[in-house]
Amino acid sequence: MAIHTLTATELLARMAAGEVSAVEAVEAHIRRIEAVDPAINALPVRRFEAALAEARAADAARARGEGGPLCGLPMTVKENLDLTGFDSTLGLAGRATGPAAEDAAVVGQLRAAGAIVLGKTNVAQLLLAQETESVRYGVTRNPWDLTRTSGGSSGGESAAVAAGFAPIGLGTDIGGSVRIPCHFTGLYGTKATVDRWSGRGAQAGVPGQEIVRSTLGPLARSAEDLALLFRVVDPVALARVDGGVPPLPPPDPAAVDLRGLRIGWHDDDGYLTPVPAVQRAVHQARDALVAAGATLVPVRPVDEGEVVFVWLAALGSDGGRTMRTRLDGEGFVPQLKVAARIARLPGGLRKAIALVLERTGEARAASTLRAIGEKPVEALWRLTARRSAMRLAELDRWNRAGIDAMLCPAHVVPALQHQTSGDFAAANAFSFRYSLLNFPCGIAPITRVTPADVAATPAGTDRLERKMAAITQGSAGLPVAAQVVARPWREDVMLRLLQTLDAARRGADDYPVTPVDPR
Repeated sequence: MAIHTLTATELLARMAAGEVSAVEAVEAHIRRIEAVDPAINALPVRRFEAALAEARAADAARARGEGGPLCGLPMTVKENLDLTGFDSTLGLAGRATGPAAEDAAVVGQLRAAGAIVLGKTNVAQLLLAQETESVRYGVTRNPWDLTRTSGGSSGGESAAVAAGFAPIGLGTDIGGSVRIPCHFTGLYGTKATVDRWSGRGAQAGVPGQEIVRSTLGPLARSAEDLALLFRVVDPVALARVDGGVPPLPPPDPAAVDLRGLRIGWHDDDGYLTPVPAVQRAVHQARDALVAAGATLVPVRPVDEGEVVFVWLAALGSDGGRTMRTRLDGEGFVPQLKVAARIARLPGGLRKAIALVLERTGEARAASTLRAIGEKPVEALWRLTARRSAMRLAELDRWNRAGIDAMLCPAHVVPALQHQTSGDFAAANAFSFRYSLLNFPCGIAPITRVTPADVAATPAGTDRLERKMAAITQGSAGLPVAAQVVARPWREDVMLRLLQTLDAARRGADDYPVTPVDPR
């Protein structure tokens, strides 16, 4: 088996057994990157010579009976995560803060445990799109289909791991920025409860906006690799450098008994119905969890899209001023131009356009228009209060239903064609929801789109639904995932569900096997 096809857990076992050295592992992944990255453009920032030197040191440490739990393991990190000696530009051509003096807190822990960072991966401009394109580094393409995006804003990370550049990667997620790329490229990934892992050293697109907060999350080709990183990252140590992190290690997912779990599920949130391929993935995941002994009960969200508009209202509450200031005249990438134009419209004109849209059958577009735009302080406070009330209401709903977790779609469609997401933010309801409500959640690849799925996709009655139908055309063969959600701070439950789905689906004829070769 080629080294670049091994999962992190498999590769570490081979290195511990003396079958593969750290130098061999790093060299194999460098060869893979040099052969494949011209096709997908995922890893623009590289540190190959330094990585090889670290690999030699790792082999020497292992020979002495030393080395951490990740000794010699190659990995990649998202470009906005500080890495000693490298800038974090967020994809902006004109942003140069200078080389970071130290690693981001979690990056530093992983490196101290022996991980070797090969480089930094491309990001969406200002981390604010579900595609990865930046003025500085260009477009990242999906290794499953080069005409489609690998997602955003951690799309460089997802493309790199899915193509075999490294067995694991590290991204950030504020509204689906880890989960959407994993869904689009056939990977496992998580968004933990905010402050489970420190965000220190993770540069933000809109710093200071904290109604919805970003959190770091791993991407990998197996659920066991995610659990490995959760074992290695130590919240007790993180709490010493970031007082927001509770100094409590996460519980062990191995101690979670599925036979005692009651899991809610839905394949439609009442706001925007996912295409048939996505719904089928949820059904297959449901059946796998039932077969493993869990109890699955239908539980449908009740707010029907409000999470989308509260999320958009929060992120756009400054009317886009922060984005325009940070761009400093270099211009928006296509995915952000629509939102930027809407944000600059006078409030009265925006309301008038929204009314016209509503009266012509475009209620979802009208609500999006009303959400975006500059707001006075008292409106921002109302948004914050509404977010907090929604979090409590979600917990109350789970308590009434007696559920420990939720199974739902990851997105409404498979991977988008390039430069099609600018007016498609409302399609992110399933990922926005658990960022706004701050529940930990993870993504598991389940199946691939079939020609029958494509044929069964309805034509749609409004602009959003018609766009979904257009995206689905030509998507046969693309990966499709399901999302699992646990109660706040119960990452052990989330990881146990991902491990169960991995065990059940891996090896199935329609399972999306990675790494894939875009050539």
